[in-house]
Order: sequence, then structure tokens, then C-alpha cells
Amino acid sequence: MELTVDKVISGYLRLRTKKDQLEASTKDQIKAIKEQMHKMELWLREQADAQGVTSFKTNSGTAFVTTTDFASVADWDAVLDFVRTNEAFDMLEKRVSKMAVRGYIEKNKQVPAGVNYGTRLEVNVRKPTPRGDD
Repeated sequence: MELTVDKVISGYLRLRTKKDQLEASTKDQIKAIKEQMHKMELWLREQADAQGVTSFKTNSGTAFVTTTDFASVADWDAVLDFVRTNEAFDMLEKRVSKMAVRGYIEKNKQVPAGVNYGTRLEVNVRKPTPRGDD
């Protein structure tokens, strides 16, 4: 078969369409898998709460609950005004510093203006760690 510009362009467009379809299909499959995993994490967290534990160790692996703080900006103007007024420049990174925000909250018993702050409990799952001969 002799290559022509038209054939190469046609073939390229066919491949690009196929690639786009595969990427879309993969995204949907990954989204479904993530949703199933999230439901399993919630179930494990409910079991941990009900049993009053923070981890499960089984032959299949270990699941454990961790606490993660987060801080995001709800209103940049309010945050920047707060930072300037209180000379709290240590709160600024490309995002607000969750450590500095947490320190401010601990000291002042309130969240700085313009900041959303919360704590998330997460479930983590690991494969079992291979052991040497006991």
C-alpha cells in the first residue's frame, strides 16, 4: 500500500478517535472503581467506629483510620486582609498553611476570616507486609 497524505491523515484521525474513546471508557471504569473503593472505606470506617477501634489487621491486609486536617480559602480578600491586619504571613503559601491555621485556631479558639477548616477521617488499606522466616 502506498502512503499518501490523505491516507495518513485519515488513519491518524481514526486512531485519535479510538484513543479518545478508550480514554473516556477508562475514565468511566476508573470512576466506578473509585466509587466502589470509597463505599468500602466508609463501611470499614463504620465498622471501626462501631467496634471502637482504629485499625484492622487481617491476612489480606491492614486497614487503619487516619485524621487529616485541611484548610482552604473561601474568600481570598478576607484572608489577605486578615493576614495583613494580624501580621500572620506564616499562614500564606500558595494555599493557606494548615499548620499555621491550626495553630491560630488553638490559640484564638476561632477560624481565621475567609478560611474553611476541618478535619477528615480517612481509611487506608495496605497489602500485608511479607515477613522473613520466624
